[in-house]
Amino acid sequence: MIYSMTGFSTRSFSFLGQNYKIEIKSLNHRFLELKLRTPREWNSFESGLRALVEAKVKRGSVDLWIERVQDPTIGINTETKINFAQAEAAYEVFSQLQTRFKLADGITLRDLISFPEVLQKSSTQGMTESGLKVLQKTIDHEVALALDDLLKMRGQEGLKLQIALMLIVDQFKKAHDRLLTQRSLIQKKAQEKVKKRIEQCFEAYATPDAQMRALMESRIAQEISYALEKLDIEEELTRFKGHVDQIESVLKLGGVVGKKIDFLFQELNREVNTLGNKSQDLEVSQDVIQLKMGIEQMREQSLNLE
Repeated sequence: MIYSMTGFSTRSFSFLGQNYKIEIKSLNHRFLELKLRTPREWNSFESGLRALVEAKVKRGSVDLWIERVQDPTIGINTETKINFAQAEAAYEVFSQLQTRFKLADGITLRDLISFPEVLQKSSTQGMTESGLKVLQKTIDHEVALALDDLLKMRGQEGLKLQIALMLIVDQFKKAHDRLLTQRSLIQKKAQEKVKKRIEQCFEAYATPDAQMRALMESRIAQEISYALEKLDIEEELTRFKGHVDQIESVLKLGGVVGKKIDFLFQELNREVNTLGNKSQDLEVSQDVIQLKMGIEQMREQSLNLE
């Protein structure tokens, strides 16, 4: 399966009468970038949560949020603590604001408790070691389920991208067949053109010496053959087909394909540019323009591939 890097999942659970909500959001990114936001007292659980995410997600910018949900109908087994150091810091900040902006209003209790982390509610306060292990196991289980939901959504988006990219691959294959046929016609026209020019040359500058004429014809034909060889697109078409086959193979194989696909696009684009530079044929030039548009379209869509 191919995964998109874009996805979202949410999940709720309860522990000791307290409700919690999990949200996971992922966007495209060159590497795996994980941002965690959990209740302060769960800092010791973060390494385990990171390991869970890293085991299932290989690329993308992932935001994992776990927060308490207040429910007045359910008793909450928590203890509220005052962080006096944070309260003093808050008072200092508010005092500086008063002085700087010459505010007459006094600092109130409401101001202090609105400052982050002044009041701390802890569901782990007084919990035994075995209880903490149960809590961590519960959190890990619920996060794992939320990650499965995220991967399901990323998989659905990935499938859409895979189908769209395979359609463009088919267009590339058809373009290759057209260019291959066109190359044969170009070669045939070029040979006829060379032959005609040699004949015109000797008609204009006739020589009675048959041996000299044969030598000159051979030499002129050789030089023109070298020039035509430089304009031949056979090698570029061969490499182009090879890159297209590789892209198709990578898409069918699945897994983490984003970086591989991006590298192959660079190689494919290089061959198409060379095709455009070497070919003097109008139909080939038109196909080259379409191929460049197709490569750009594939690149834009593949930016979300894991």
